[in-house]
Amino acid sequence: MKRISFCNLIWLPILALFFGLSLQAQSQDIPETGIGGAVDMSIYSDNIAMRLVLETEVWRKETYVVIDYAQTNAFEIQSCVLGTLRFGEGEDTLKIKGPNLELSVNRSDIGVAADLLCNTLTAEYAEENDQIDVAAKIGWPILKNYALNLDFDSQRLTLTPSAERTEAEARQQFELVIQGLQQMNDEVWVPVVANNSDRVFMQFDTSTYHTRIDRTFGDTLAYPGEDAAEIAFVDGDKSKSIKDMAALMQTPTPEEDPGLFVMASGLSLLTGFNLEINPNAGYLALTQVKNSNWREEDAVFYQAMRNQDRHELDAFLELYPEDRNVEEAVLNRFVLGLDAADSLEPQMAALEKGLNVTPEQEKFRYLNDFLNVAYASDAQPDLSIAVGVRALDYVATAENPGDRQKVQLLLGDLHYGKEEVDEAWRYYLSSAFNGDPRLEGVVKVKLATVYEEQQRWRRAYANYARSLRDQRTLPEDLAADAQEGLSRIREHLDPSDPLLKEAENILLYVAKPVKLGEPLSIVKASNLDGVEQSLTDFQGQVVLIDVWATWCGPCIAGLPKLREVAQQFEGTDFTVLSVSADDQVETVKEFLIDEPLPWDHWHIGASSDVHLEWNIRGYPTYMLIDQEGTLLARGHSLTDEMIDLIEQNVKGVSVSNLQ
Repeated sequence: MKRISFCNLIWLPILALFFGLSLQAQSQDIPETGIGGAVDMSIYSDNIAMRLVLETEVWRKETYVVIDYAQTNAFEIQSCVLGTLRFGEGEDTLKIKGPNLELSVNRSDIGVAADLLCNTLTAEYAEENDQIDVAAKIGWPILKNYALNLDFDSQRLTLTPSAERTEAEARQQFELVIQGLQQMNDEVWVPVVANNSDRVFMQFDTSTYHTRIDRTFGDTLAYPGEDAAEIAFVDGDKSKSIKDMAALMQTPTPEEDPGLFVMASGLSLLTGFNLEINPNAGYLALTQVKNSNWREEDAVFYQAMRNQDRHELDAFLELYPEDRNVEEAVLNRFVLGLDAADSLEPQMAALEKGLNVTPEQEKFRYLNDFLNVAYASDAQPDLSIAVGVRALDYVATAENPGDRQKVQLLLGDLHYGKEEVDEAWRYYLSSAFNGDPRLEGVVKVKLATVYEEQQRWRRAYANYARSLRDQRTLPEDLAADAQEGLSRIREHLDPSDPLLKEAENILLYVAKPVKLGEPLSIVKASNLDGVEQSLTDFQGQVVLIDVWATWCGPCIAGLPKLREVAQQFEGTDFTVLSVSADDQVETVKEFLIDEPLPWDHWHIGASSDVHLEWNIRGYPTYMLIDQEGTLLARGHSLTDEMIDLIEQNVKGVSVSNLQ
């Protein structure tokens, strides 16, 4: 959590004046992001959401949209939904509508929302939300243009253009008006008073339940002891206690910056008030609507978290087995248990506590998450196996039974790692039934490894070979394993065995291995005008190849960064080559009319041999080659490491381009 003190923020108004800026509203015009309006809000334990319609001229999606005052992106949409988003000809704006609300966001300001958050909220609140998903988030770049009014009594949210609301009007409607809000690093900081005199700042945050206080600062106030100093919102001679409204979670002080402190609001605090925040007018207005949200359960949980004591967390789980913090307590107890190498029994006992507060249809997902945590932490195999086996008990009621196959594969891997080959075979074989067709090749490789261990040579050879039939769905490392397996086992088969001929036929259509440090295969393809070109045409240049498609959500989301890179290295021997896998070249041409990408373009379609030559398994695929055509980097995202490699290999880089 970022932390900042008053001494750092005091300079902001001075700097603003110096540069001719102001934290006050400058215009009575309606913001470019729309007129705002009012809408009913849903209050989850950790988030606030609105039921809205996302709309363009040719696309429409009804969904719940989470508001996140701490989100630095204007608008985010879950990747699976973003991939379906379409705009009309010449259209650049996504409309965000409610019965009495209207906002908009430019298509270039739309990013990808975290699938985990959206999937979790969608699953947990499916019944409450009438089975409508939670697929988007709205952030600070839009919210900053409005006075945000949160009426928790009526569960109503209102966005009014900031210039249309004044501090004087807020004083007529609210008990307190806190002045002097500061904006810094796309965040809003609210002045509060501690120890009756110290003015410090609290980040305004709507994305979590927990209201937080820096541990070091809390210690200076003797918090959470009985004699702890007051922390309050103060307006002249009026004040509202913060520490009495909500228990405060103490967060660690970062080692690199121990001298600063901060607080951050959460819904445990905010829901005790009806409020209006207008950062451009510099105020937060409050009317207390609850005597207190302070809970003993929170205080006990926060103390155990401060101490990072798994035994205290066990005690919390015994005292409050149905509390809202149980799932979080179980997760932290589980992680601490991994660090302490706890035995199987206390870890599984804690998980059972979490299961007791988890809806039946969510129990498989819940345990699957812990299985992933244990496996990623190199936990003892017996613990991961126990969690996986327990998860399979809830497959029948799961909302995502497709994950059953992944759990079975993982259990097979764990048993194989313990040299329990027969148990591994059992889980691998079970995963082959009613599974995801895209994992068929993976299952066959896994079965082949077991059959090879059992010296069942023909079964092993057949599964290795058949795993390569649809190599695009097979991870590169497993494809290499399969080809190496075929080489190993061939000597154990009769030369006349028909399996050998079958494998030869399959290998004719298997993609070539693509290895870093080796030349990328020279291919030919047509540009968008139908003129054939070759990769040799780009010899002498550092080339970033982007294999993409207009229907691919992650591809579109990556275009702004791709443009930045092209501009950054303009004037050097660097270039971009976009290679489209769209079915029709006209689709690409039409896309580029509204979304210009000023560099070379090829069109290869969905089934070109280029996919085999370059081993393309998904979109986008980025490949970086140097002036001689040697492959320097490859991946499905444009990483900082890849950009560093560009900088290291280009010639003629100007300092101005890199700043």
